[in-house]
Amino acid sequence: MLSHMERVSRVRTMLRQVSPGDDLDSLPIPPPDQVGDLQPMSTAGDHRPGAVPQFGYNDALEGIRKLKEQRDDQVSPSELFGVEAIVLAHDRPAVFVRAGTYDQLGGVWSQLDTMEMRNRINPLLGSIGRIELPNMYTVPYGGTGFLVGPGLLMTNRHVARLFAEGLGVEGLLYRPGDALVDFACQIDSDPAQASYLMVERVLMIHPYWDMALVQVSGLPPNYQPLTLSVRAPEDLVNRDMVAVGYPARDDRNDLVLQDRIFAGVYNVKRLQPGKIRRRTRVRSFENEVNAMVHDSSTLGGNSGSALIDVSTGHIVGLHFAGEYLKANYAVPSYELARDARVVAAGVQFDGRIAVTDQWQPAWHFADGRGGRRMYEGTQVPVQTVQPAARETGDAGALQIPINLRITVDVNGTPQVGLGATPEERPMARPGIKPARARGRMSMRELTEMMRNPSVSETALRPYFVGDPTLAKPFAPGIIPNPELVDIAPPRDIVEGAMAMSWANGLSRMRRQAAFQARIAAGDRKPVLVSEGDSWFQFPVLLSDVIDGLTGDYNVWSVDAAGDTLQNMVFDGAEYMQALRRNAGNVKAFLFSGGGNDIVGEDGRGKSVVTQIVKRFQAGQPVSWYLDTPAVEQKLRFVEDCYRRVLDNVAREFPNLPVVCHGYDYAVPGGGPGETRHPSWAAVDKWLGRPMREELGIEDPALQRAIVHELIDRLNLVLQRLCGASYPSGLFRNAWHVDVRGTVGARWADELHPTDDGFASVSGLFGNALRKALRSPDESVAPDMREEVRTPNIGDDAGEQAPGTGQELAPLSSSYIDSARPWRLAKAITALREEVNRQAPNRSKLSDGTIGDAAHRSRDSDHNPWIEDGSTGVVSAIDITHDAAGGCSAETLAQSLQSGRDGRIKYVIWNRRIMSSYAHNGTAPWVWRSYSGSNPHTKHVHISLNSEKSDYDSTAPWRIAV
Repeated sequence: MLSHMERVSRVRTMLRQVSPGDDLDSLPIPPPDQVGDLQPMSTAGDHRPGAVPQFGYNDALEGIRKLKEQRDDQVSPSELFGVEAIVLAHDRPAVFVRAGTYDQLGGVWSQLDTMEMRNRINPLLGSIGRIELPNMYTVPYGGTGFLVGPGLLMTNRHVARLFAEGLGVEGLLYRPGDALVDFACQIDSDPAQASYLMVERVLMIHPYWDMALVQVSGLPPNYQPLTLSVRAPEDLVNRDMVAVGYPARDDRNDLVLQDRIFAGVYNVKRLQPGKIRRRTRVRSFENEVNAMVHDSSTLGGNSGSALIDVSTGHIVGLHFAGEYLKANYAVPSYELARDARVVAAGVQFDGRIAVTDQWQPAWHFADGRGGRRMYEGTQVPVQTVQPAARETGDAGALQIPINLRITVDVNGTPQVGLGATPEERPMARPGIKPARARGRMSMRELTEMMRNPSVSETALRPYFVGDPTLAKPFAPGIIPNPELVDIAPPRDIVEGAMAMSWANGLSRMRRQAAFQARIAAGDRKPVLVSEGDSWFQFPVLLSDVIDGLTGDYNVWSVDAAGDTLQNMVFDGAEYMQALRRNAGNVKAFLFSGGGNDIVGEDGRGKSVVTQIVKRFQAGQPVSWYLDTPAVEQKLRFVEDCYRRVLDNVAREFPNLPVVCHGYDYAVPGGGPGETRHPSWAAVDKWLGRPMREELGIEDPALQRAIVHELIDRLNLVLQRLCGASYPSGLFRNAWHVDVRGTVGARWADELHPTDDGFASVSGLFGNALRKALRSPDESVAPDMREEVRTPNIGDDAGEQAPGTGQELAPLSSSYIDSARPWRLAKAITALREEVNRQAPNRSKLSDGTIGDAAHRSRDSDHNPWIEDGSTGVVSAIDITHDAAGGCSAETLAQSLQSGRDGRIKYVIWNRRIMSSYAHNGTAPWVWRSYSGSNPHTKHVHISLNSEKSDYDSTAPWRIAV
C-alpha cells in the first residue's frame, strides 16, 4: 500500500510521461465536458488525510497547479484523486469492445477512431479471449489469452499455473476441462448464450518468460491467429499501442478510482490505449527479465493481454504484470521470436530472426525436472540428475549416479564446475590454487560425502556456512564453507543461488539415496511421500520435520527449501510423479506449503507482509491490520492450491491420507532481548524489520500478535478442507496437524524452529500419522477425528467457575494428541443438533468443540479436562453468528439467559459474559463485561457444568436462534 507522498511522486512521473513535452507545463487539461461525471462541485472535498476522497474538477486543477509549482507536500488526497481520475480516464482510457469494434475514444486518442485504424484493429479483437476456470471455486476467471497459431493460444505462465502443473514442454500435467476459453465475453454479450472452447492440452510453460502455450479445440474458421512482431522493443519506444483483455477489479489498488475509470464494469473485453516505453529489468518468477514497458490502464484480469502496435496490427508484447501509477510489463514478442522452441511450437511471427541460447540455463533446469533432455536442437550439453537408485547384482548394494555440473554464464566468464566427470577438468578462476595445495576438501570430495547416506548431517555441518545475503523466506542462504572446501565465495547473487540450488539438490539426493538403501535392505517401515518447503527440508544446518520422522518411516522426499505453493502446485509440480513412483507402497502423503506465500517475498524481492498488512495506526485492534483485500486474496490462493493438491491426490489415490499443517506462531526478530543469531539470515529480515521500517509497526508485542492472527487464519483455511480431522472438512482423507503453540521460544530464526523445536513438531506429525494409518476399528478415540477444533483463539480465556481452579489445569499436547480418548458431552451434542434443526443452512465457519494447541496452554472448557473413567470430556461449544443464515448469536444468547437451563456454567457473546453463579457481586444470569482477548463477536461460547448429570443430560434445549 502506497503512502500519500509515494503516490504523489508516482503521479508526478505519470503526468510527465503523458505530457507531449515530457514536462508538466505541456500537460493538456481536458475541459469539464470531457471528463464525464467529474464536474465542478459547490463545495470543496474532504481534505483530511485518510478520508474517502470527495473531489471536483477544481480539486484536480488545484492539484495539477501545485505539482507544477513543486508543492508536492501540499497536494491533498482529494486533489490527488482528482488528478488521477482526470489523467487516467482522459489520457489512458479503457473502452468497451462490442459489436465487432470498440467504443469511441476521442481526445488524445481520436486517431484510433478513424476508419483506417478500425479496419486494422477490429479483425484482431475476436481472436482474444477470456480463460475460464470452471473447476476453481474461488477464482472467477484466469486471465486473457489470444490465438498465435492454428489452434494455439498464448497466455501467461502465471495464468496457466492455475490449471496446469509443470515447467517446460514435457511432463506437464493438465486435466481436460479445467480450462475453457470464451472469445465473446463482452459488455453486449448474453451470458446465457456463451460458447466455450475447451483447452485440450498445455503445450509449453516457458521456464524463463511469463508465457505459456495451450491447444484449443473446435475453433471456427473466422477465429484467425494474430501475427507477432519480430521488431526489437528499442525500436518501438513511444509508439502508440493498445492492450486488449479482460480487466478485473483489483483489490490491491484504489477501488474508488478504478470504479471511476472503468465505470464499475469489469471482467469484459476492453481496449486500453497507451504508449510503449523503454525496457526495464524486473523480477519474474525466479528470473530477472528485460521486460517491455507500456503505460495503458490495466488491472489484474489483463494478465495475458495482447499488446497491439496500432501502426501495423501486429502483436508486440504479452502483458504480464503492472505496478500501480508506475509501469506495466510485457514479454516482448521479439524475445519469443529468438527462442527456437517457441518458433517450433507454431507461433506465427511476421519474420524470422536469429535465435539465442540466452535462456538455455532455464530450459536446462526445466529439462532436468522432466528427467531427460527435451529439446534436441540445443548445442549446450545437458547433464541430468538421476533421482532414483538402481540396484546392482550384490544384495543391498546401491549405485546412485549423481553428476551435477552447474554452469552459469555471467558476462561470458566460465564458472566452476561442480561434480565434473573424470574426463572433464574443472575450470578454476584465475589465481585460485588447486584444493590439495591449500589443504582444503575439493568440491568432488564434498559431493561424495553428501552422496553417502551413512555420513550424518551433523558430520556435514562444518562444511557449510550461512550466507545472509542469499537468504529468502523459507530458503536459508547456505553455501559450502570456503574455509574448508575449495570453492571461492559467490561473486554475485547468481552464483550464490546456484550454490544454494546445489545444496538443496544434494540434500534431496541424500534422502532419496537413504530411502533406496533401506528399501533394498528389506526395511519394512511404512513408506511416505513428502512435498514441502524448508520445514520439510532445511539443508544441513537444522534437523527438520522429515528428519524427525525418518526413524519410524521411509520417506521419499521431493521437498526443497524455498519452495512456494506456486512452484509446488503449478510451476514445478512433482508430488504426483513421486506418488506414482511409489504407488502400491505409499501409506500417506505429507505436504507443507503456504508460509512463504503469506510471509515471504514477491517476484521483486519485496516483503509480502508489507503488501498485505495495514500501516501502523494507534489504537487499532490486531484484526484491523489484517482485514484487507490482500490478505483475503492470499488466503484464497492458499486454499485454491490445497484444494488442487487434495483433489489430484483423491482422484488417483482415493484412500491415501494427506497430512498437512499450518505452521506455528513465528516470532518477529530484532526486538529488545533478541538472542537468536542465525548464520544463514539476518534475524529480522522477513518479519521484524519490514514491519518496523515499512509499516511503522515497532511494538514487538503488536508484531507478534499480528503474525499470531495471520497464522490462525491460515490454519482456519486448512480446517475447512481437512475432513479427516473435522467433520465439516471437504476432503475426507485430509488431516490437519495443528502445531500452534508447540515451538514456544525454540526458534532458530524468524521462521524456522530449532532442532529441538522441529523435533516437537515431528512428534505431532507422528501422532497424526499413527491415527491416519489405523483402520477404523483400531481407533481408540474416534471422537478425536469427528470434532472440529475450535478456530477461535483466545476463546473463553479468563473465566473460571468457583472451585474448579485445580481441575482446569492446562493440558499438555500429549494428553490430547495421545491415544487416550476423549468425547463430547452429550448435552453439547444435543444443543448443536437443536441449533442445526432450527437453522439448517447456517454457517459453521466459527463452530468448534475440542481445543487446539493454543487452548491447551491455558484454562479452557474446550480441553477434555473432565474425566469420565478413562475418557476425557469436552464440555464447551462455539456456535457461529450468522443472522443471514438463520442463526443469530444474539437471539441464541438471550434465549439461554431467559431459559436459565441448569446445565449451563456460563455463556460469552459480544464482549459480555453471563454465568449461572454469582460472580464478584454480579447476580446469576446477569450479563457483565468480558475482557478476554477474543471479543466473541463472530460466535457465542457455551460452557456446561462439570457434573455428569448436567453435561450428559439429553433433555431438550429450549432455545431460539
